[in-house]
Amino acid sequence: MALKTPQLTPESTPRQPSLRTPTADPTTPVNSRGAGLARGITSRRGAWLTLLIALLVAGGLIGGLRGIEQTAGSSADLPTTSESHVVSVLEQQFPGADKAPALLVWERADGGALTAADLAAATSQGATVAGSVEAPPVPPTESQDGRAAMAPVLIDANRPNTEIATTIKAMRASVAANAVPGVSTYVTGGPAFGADVASAFDGANFTLLAITIGIVALLLLLTYRSPTLWLVPLIVVAFADQVAGVLTAAAGKAWDLSFDGGIISVLVFGAGANYALLLISRYREELGKDDDHRVALRRAWAGTAPAILASNLTVVLSLLALALAVVPSTSGLGVASAIGLLVALAFGLLVLPAALAVVGRQVFWPFVPRPGQPRADHGVWARIAAFGIKRAAVVAVVAVALLGVFAAGLAGSHFGLSSTQKFRVAAESQTGFTVLADHFPAGEAAPAVVVTRSDSAPAVTSAASAVDGVVRVTRDGGTSTGLTRLSVVTNSGPGTDASDQTIEDLRTAVHAIPGADAQVGGPAAELVDQKA
Repeated sequence: MALKTPQLTPESTPRQPSLRTPTADPTTPVNSRGAGLARGITSRRGAWLTLLIALLVAGGLIGGLRGIEQTAGSSADLPTTSESHVVSVLEQQFPGADKAPALLVWERADGGALTAADLAAATSQGATVAGSVEAPPVPPTESQDGRAAMAPVLIDANRPNTEIATTIKAMRASVAANAVPGVSTYVTGGPAFGADVASAFDGANFTLLAITIGIVALLLLLTYRSPTLWLVPLIVVAFADQVAGVLTAAAGKAWDLSFDGGIISVLVFGAGANYALLLISRYREELGKDDDHRVALRRAWAGTAPAILASNLTVVLSLLALALAVVPSTSGLGVASAIGLLVALAFGLLVLPAALAVVGRQVFWPFVPRPGQPRADHGVWARIAAFGIKRAAVVAVVAVALLGVFAAGLAGSHFGLSSTQKFRVAAESQTGFTVLADHFPAGEAAPAVVVTRSDSAPAVTSAASAVDGVVRVTRDGGTSTGLTRLSVVTNSGPGTDASDQTIEDLRTAVHAIPGADAQVGGPAAELVDQKA
């Protein structure tokens, strides 16, 4: 029987192996909507043009907006509907509303009683210190046990903490230059606490930024094992951080936002590094398929841009939801963070690809990916990923269980710090407050404030004086609009459980006076409202 020769068709004709590396992969979209943009920012001329435009725009923004600082009011951490915030607004109607007392506290170094000579020297020193900051002198008030004395120095408190800190430093310098022999003098009180808190953060943003950069650089270095590659995304993200910094500061100034710029830098570096890892990882894979690094980069961009965009916009929309928060510092942080992440997105999707296109595949040295090399998709991370996919339900249950265990530790936790607990190391305001509390009522340094209608002031004073924990109630000025301010000294320091309870009881008592419209504010009340 004769053998029949099969007819070869184009479909059945065996293909000869090509010696040329393919320039396309059917699993990678090359005709996506962003293909034109990807081609524009990765081409020879387009990459350089993109970098030039980015440099000009970034330089213009950084240079033009440099020096702008948003200003935050003293009640930035208070809900706008809180009672203490209402009091802070009403207080602006009173004469001297821009003044606050820094306290001079004297105590003998040996713990003994102050002598007449000590009090005379303290009076002279107090007058000199007050004069150094152009404040009227007030004679010291001696404690009942005779072992301490106190005098207020009224300073301008309607300024940022950094400026108040300068005044407090001047007062402390005057104290040191006019020391009373055998007597320790401390500068404490609300303005001093604010100044010491501000000083505690001197250089903190730089330290935080340096640590963030170090962590990002280490992660990039360990991930790609290249002494040069990590520099490219790090430089790009650093420019993004500078642009985000000036833009958020300008937005804060224009929209009266309150936020911590250091947090914005951490978000920008974290998000920017994340976008860089996604793009560069895909880019390295594509370099193993194509000799043309620009084609590989274009395909990597098309494959990762949707994920980066979706991730970014999800977080941005979530952060913008914080704009609805009643606490100004929270709403301001949400808006500023959203702006910072949009800047990180622009640099991650436009500037970074252009920079990678310019430096080429050699930036991966010494492990330069080339076509034909074995794929590194069977390592430990690949096995972990495979296990997670295969046992998704088990991984999810274990993860939720672990989160539940960790969250259980928060049960019964007490949040918030008293004034003396806000420092990791002792500050002069903290030490002075402790001395003050040992010899005077603990609330002397930060009295509560009650604002009421003037015709109800006697009744409100009587009700406040009857509250357990209240030591003294004094009239502290009035307005032409019929308002009276009362100063209420308590026997507990602001931020303590006892102080919080006293404030709650005080509010209950004064609110019960018909027609008084009495409101309770001041430092201790603000801490209560912040916890609410």
